[in-house]
Amino acid sequence: MDKYSTIVWLLPIVFMIHDFEEIIFFKSWISRNKDYLTEKFPKMSKRFLFRLDNLSTTAFALAVAEEFVLLSLITLGSVLLNNYVLWLAAFMGFFIHLLMHTGQWIILKRYIPAIGTTFFALIYCVYTLYVIISNEIFQISEIALCTIIGFVLVVINLIFAHKLAELFDKKHNEKYL
Repeated sequence: MDKYSTIVWLLPIVFMIHDFEEIIFFKSWISRNKDYLTEKFPKMSKRFLFRLDNLSTTAFALAVAEEFVLLSLITLGSVLLNNYVLWLAAFMGFFIHLLMHTGQWIILKRYIPAIGTTFFALIYCVYTLYVIISNEIFQISEIALCTIIGFVLVVINLIFAHKLAELFDKKHNEKYL
């Protein structure tokens, strides 16, 4: 995979470009769209909207930073150890994350914070997957297994990152009470 190191190192960079859009536009988008979301998805809104609406931009950026550091460490470790299985799982998790944003955009039929950079990031992901498959860097069965593992890891880490963000906001708010 050494001759493909550019596509490996691009993953944390593409991730960060994508998540900058989310950091910048997320809070204002939630504020402007909470009534629409509550009307369209009442059950889901009761469960998630309050948390998301109360999350500060700084706390959200902290969650993204945690994800970026983890992804960067996985990339660095993969390159140093010349073992790309965990990187592939992270890559496939990110790919699924982008497909989920695309689904959100289709379902909501409006801009969501992330969709602009999702299309850019999908080009990178499709090309990278094409390179992996066409050069037989991984077998299809390995890709499938890493996709499942990557999805599970993304969900677990997303929960952790949001808990970290909520804890940050709670501690920050207590400090100023």
